[in-house]
Amino acid sequence: LNKKSDEKSDEKSDEKSDEKSDEKSDEKSRSKVKKKVEPRKIPYRVLVSLAVPTDPLVTPRSIQSLRRDVATVLERAIGETWTTRVEVNDWLFPTSVTGLDRLSAEELQARYSGTHWDRVMLVTIARQGARFDIAGRPYNATTRSLALSRRRVEHDRRGLPTVVGRLVRDMFAPTVQITVGGAKEVEVEVRAGEFPVADPDSEQLQLGDLMEPFLRYRNRKTQTVERIQPLTWTYLKVSERKRATVRCEVATALRNPLQGGGRGVELMAAGVDSVLPSTWLTLLPRRNPSRPLIGHRVVVLPRRLTKKAASTTAPDEGVREGTDEKKRRTELPPPRRLLSDRAGRVEITVDEKMPLVWMYVMSGSNVMARVPFVPGREVETTLLLPDDSDRLGVEGHVTRLQGELIEVVARRAVHMALAKKLADAEMPDWARVDRHLKGIDELPTLRSFEDQLEAIEFPAVQSALSDRNRVAANRIRKLCSEARALFTRHLDEAKLLEFKAQIDDIRKSAPTPAKATTGG
Repeated sequence: LNKKSDEKSDEKSDEKSDEKSDEKSDEKSRSKVKKKVEPRKIPYRVLVSLAVPTDPLVTPRSIQSLRRDVATVLERAIGETWTTRVEVNDWLFPTSVTGLDRLSAEELQARYSGTHWDRVMLVTIARQGARFDIAGRPYNATTRSLALSRRRVEHDRRGLPTVVGRLVRDMFAPTVQITVGGAKEVEVEVRAGEFPVADPDSEQLQLGDLMEPFLRYRNRKTQTVERIQPLTWTYLKVSERKRATVRCEVATALRNPLQGGGRGVELMAAGVDSVLPSTWLTLLPRRNPSRPLIGHRVVVLPRRLTKKAASTTAPDEGVREGTDEKKRRTELPPPRRLLSDRAGRVEITVDEKMPLVWMYVMSGSNVMARVPFVPGREVETTLLLPDDSDRLGVEGHVTRLQGELIEVVARRAVHMALAKKLADAEMPDWARVDRHLKGIDELPTLRSFEDQLEAIEFPAVQSALSDRNRVAANRIRKLCSEARALFTRHLDEAKLLEFKAQIDDIRKSAPTPAKATTGG
């Protein structure tokens, strides 16, 4: 009996222990599920750092009051999208926009690398008599970038919290995860996109907003971010939004750059906005960046042209082909035509109606580059272009040959006309006719033009191919092929042989001088 009771008690204890272990494993799995929170439900952690110099009218007590008021304004406008903390800055020097402009992204990364902040909004408030000069500069810890400073002016002390709150809101750039990539359209997931905002103007993304994609490389073992690579000349434009899911149009100069980066690589994007009134763009050749491209035309348009419309000088016309469904041509606003100066620079100004523009860099009638661009984000930037010197050299030689061709064709036409006139006369002067025929034979022939063209084409094509510039090589071949067809059309030997045969027939049928005298 004792043995049976012991066995039953052991079975019960085993069942209880199994149940407890199952409950514990369930709790652990639930806790793991709870830990995996979707980015769309994770608020941004934002630090607002106020740097305010004290004076007899700006006391530490008033600064603390301003700090609390700014926190209240942000909480009412942003809501749960941000987890915000407003602090008084004690390290920025000088406490002005000059101090902000001296900061670097590396300096702020070192200062805030051990913290959990996603954004750091640095704001300075300096009193100038009855005026308050407000400046702000945002640091994005996700992209490790520091944007340009922005400035505001306020004359009423009571309006400072509202102005500072709006400045912080305007400086904020949302972060999105690209979930579905494509060549023309992508789908992204907005962080904290599930949280509603009290102020409609404080929405993270609105229709027409622009973002710039980037790749974030993580260490597979430690999951720390090792490197961030921006995708240059590529932008996303918000076309449709449904809470945290947003669809965007892709504007890029690259071939399908948003297909994902593989394991350990995050494909993301961050909002961009114009701060400056313009950006200086410097045109440089890839092969020799020390030599800027002077006198190149840059045509600025609000949208991308089709291949057919951009193949020649169509960007100057301001038109593009419509879609296949509409079967029509749509007029565009007049294009902006710019010319690079002696330093190879052009100024791209900001137009509020079209913050994203397409730039067509032209060399003669050829499109060297077609890139999207958002001006006003930086003071200056550089665009590296394929070296077009080989094609330009060939074009110059072909133009010279075309000039020689015009002269040869004109002289040949004069000789032929005079020879025909003398041969058709009642008393033909065959000596003068022969002189004109000899003059025709002394002119450069089709073969001589073809030899010169071949001597120009071959080294130019080889030079372009050695630079891995297949586009320039193909353009050189096309240019020479068109020139060869032009030479053949105007210097056709068959036409010359036919003319000489006609003169010979006239010579044979014409009476000799002796016969003419006898007949008289």
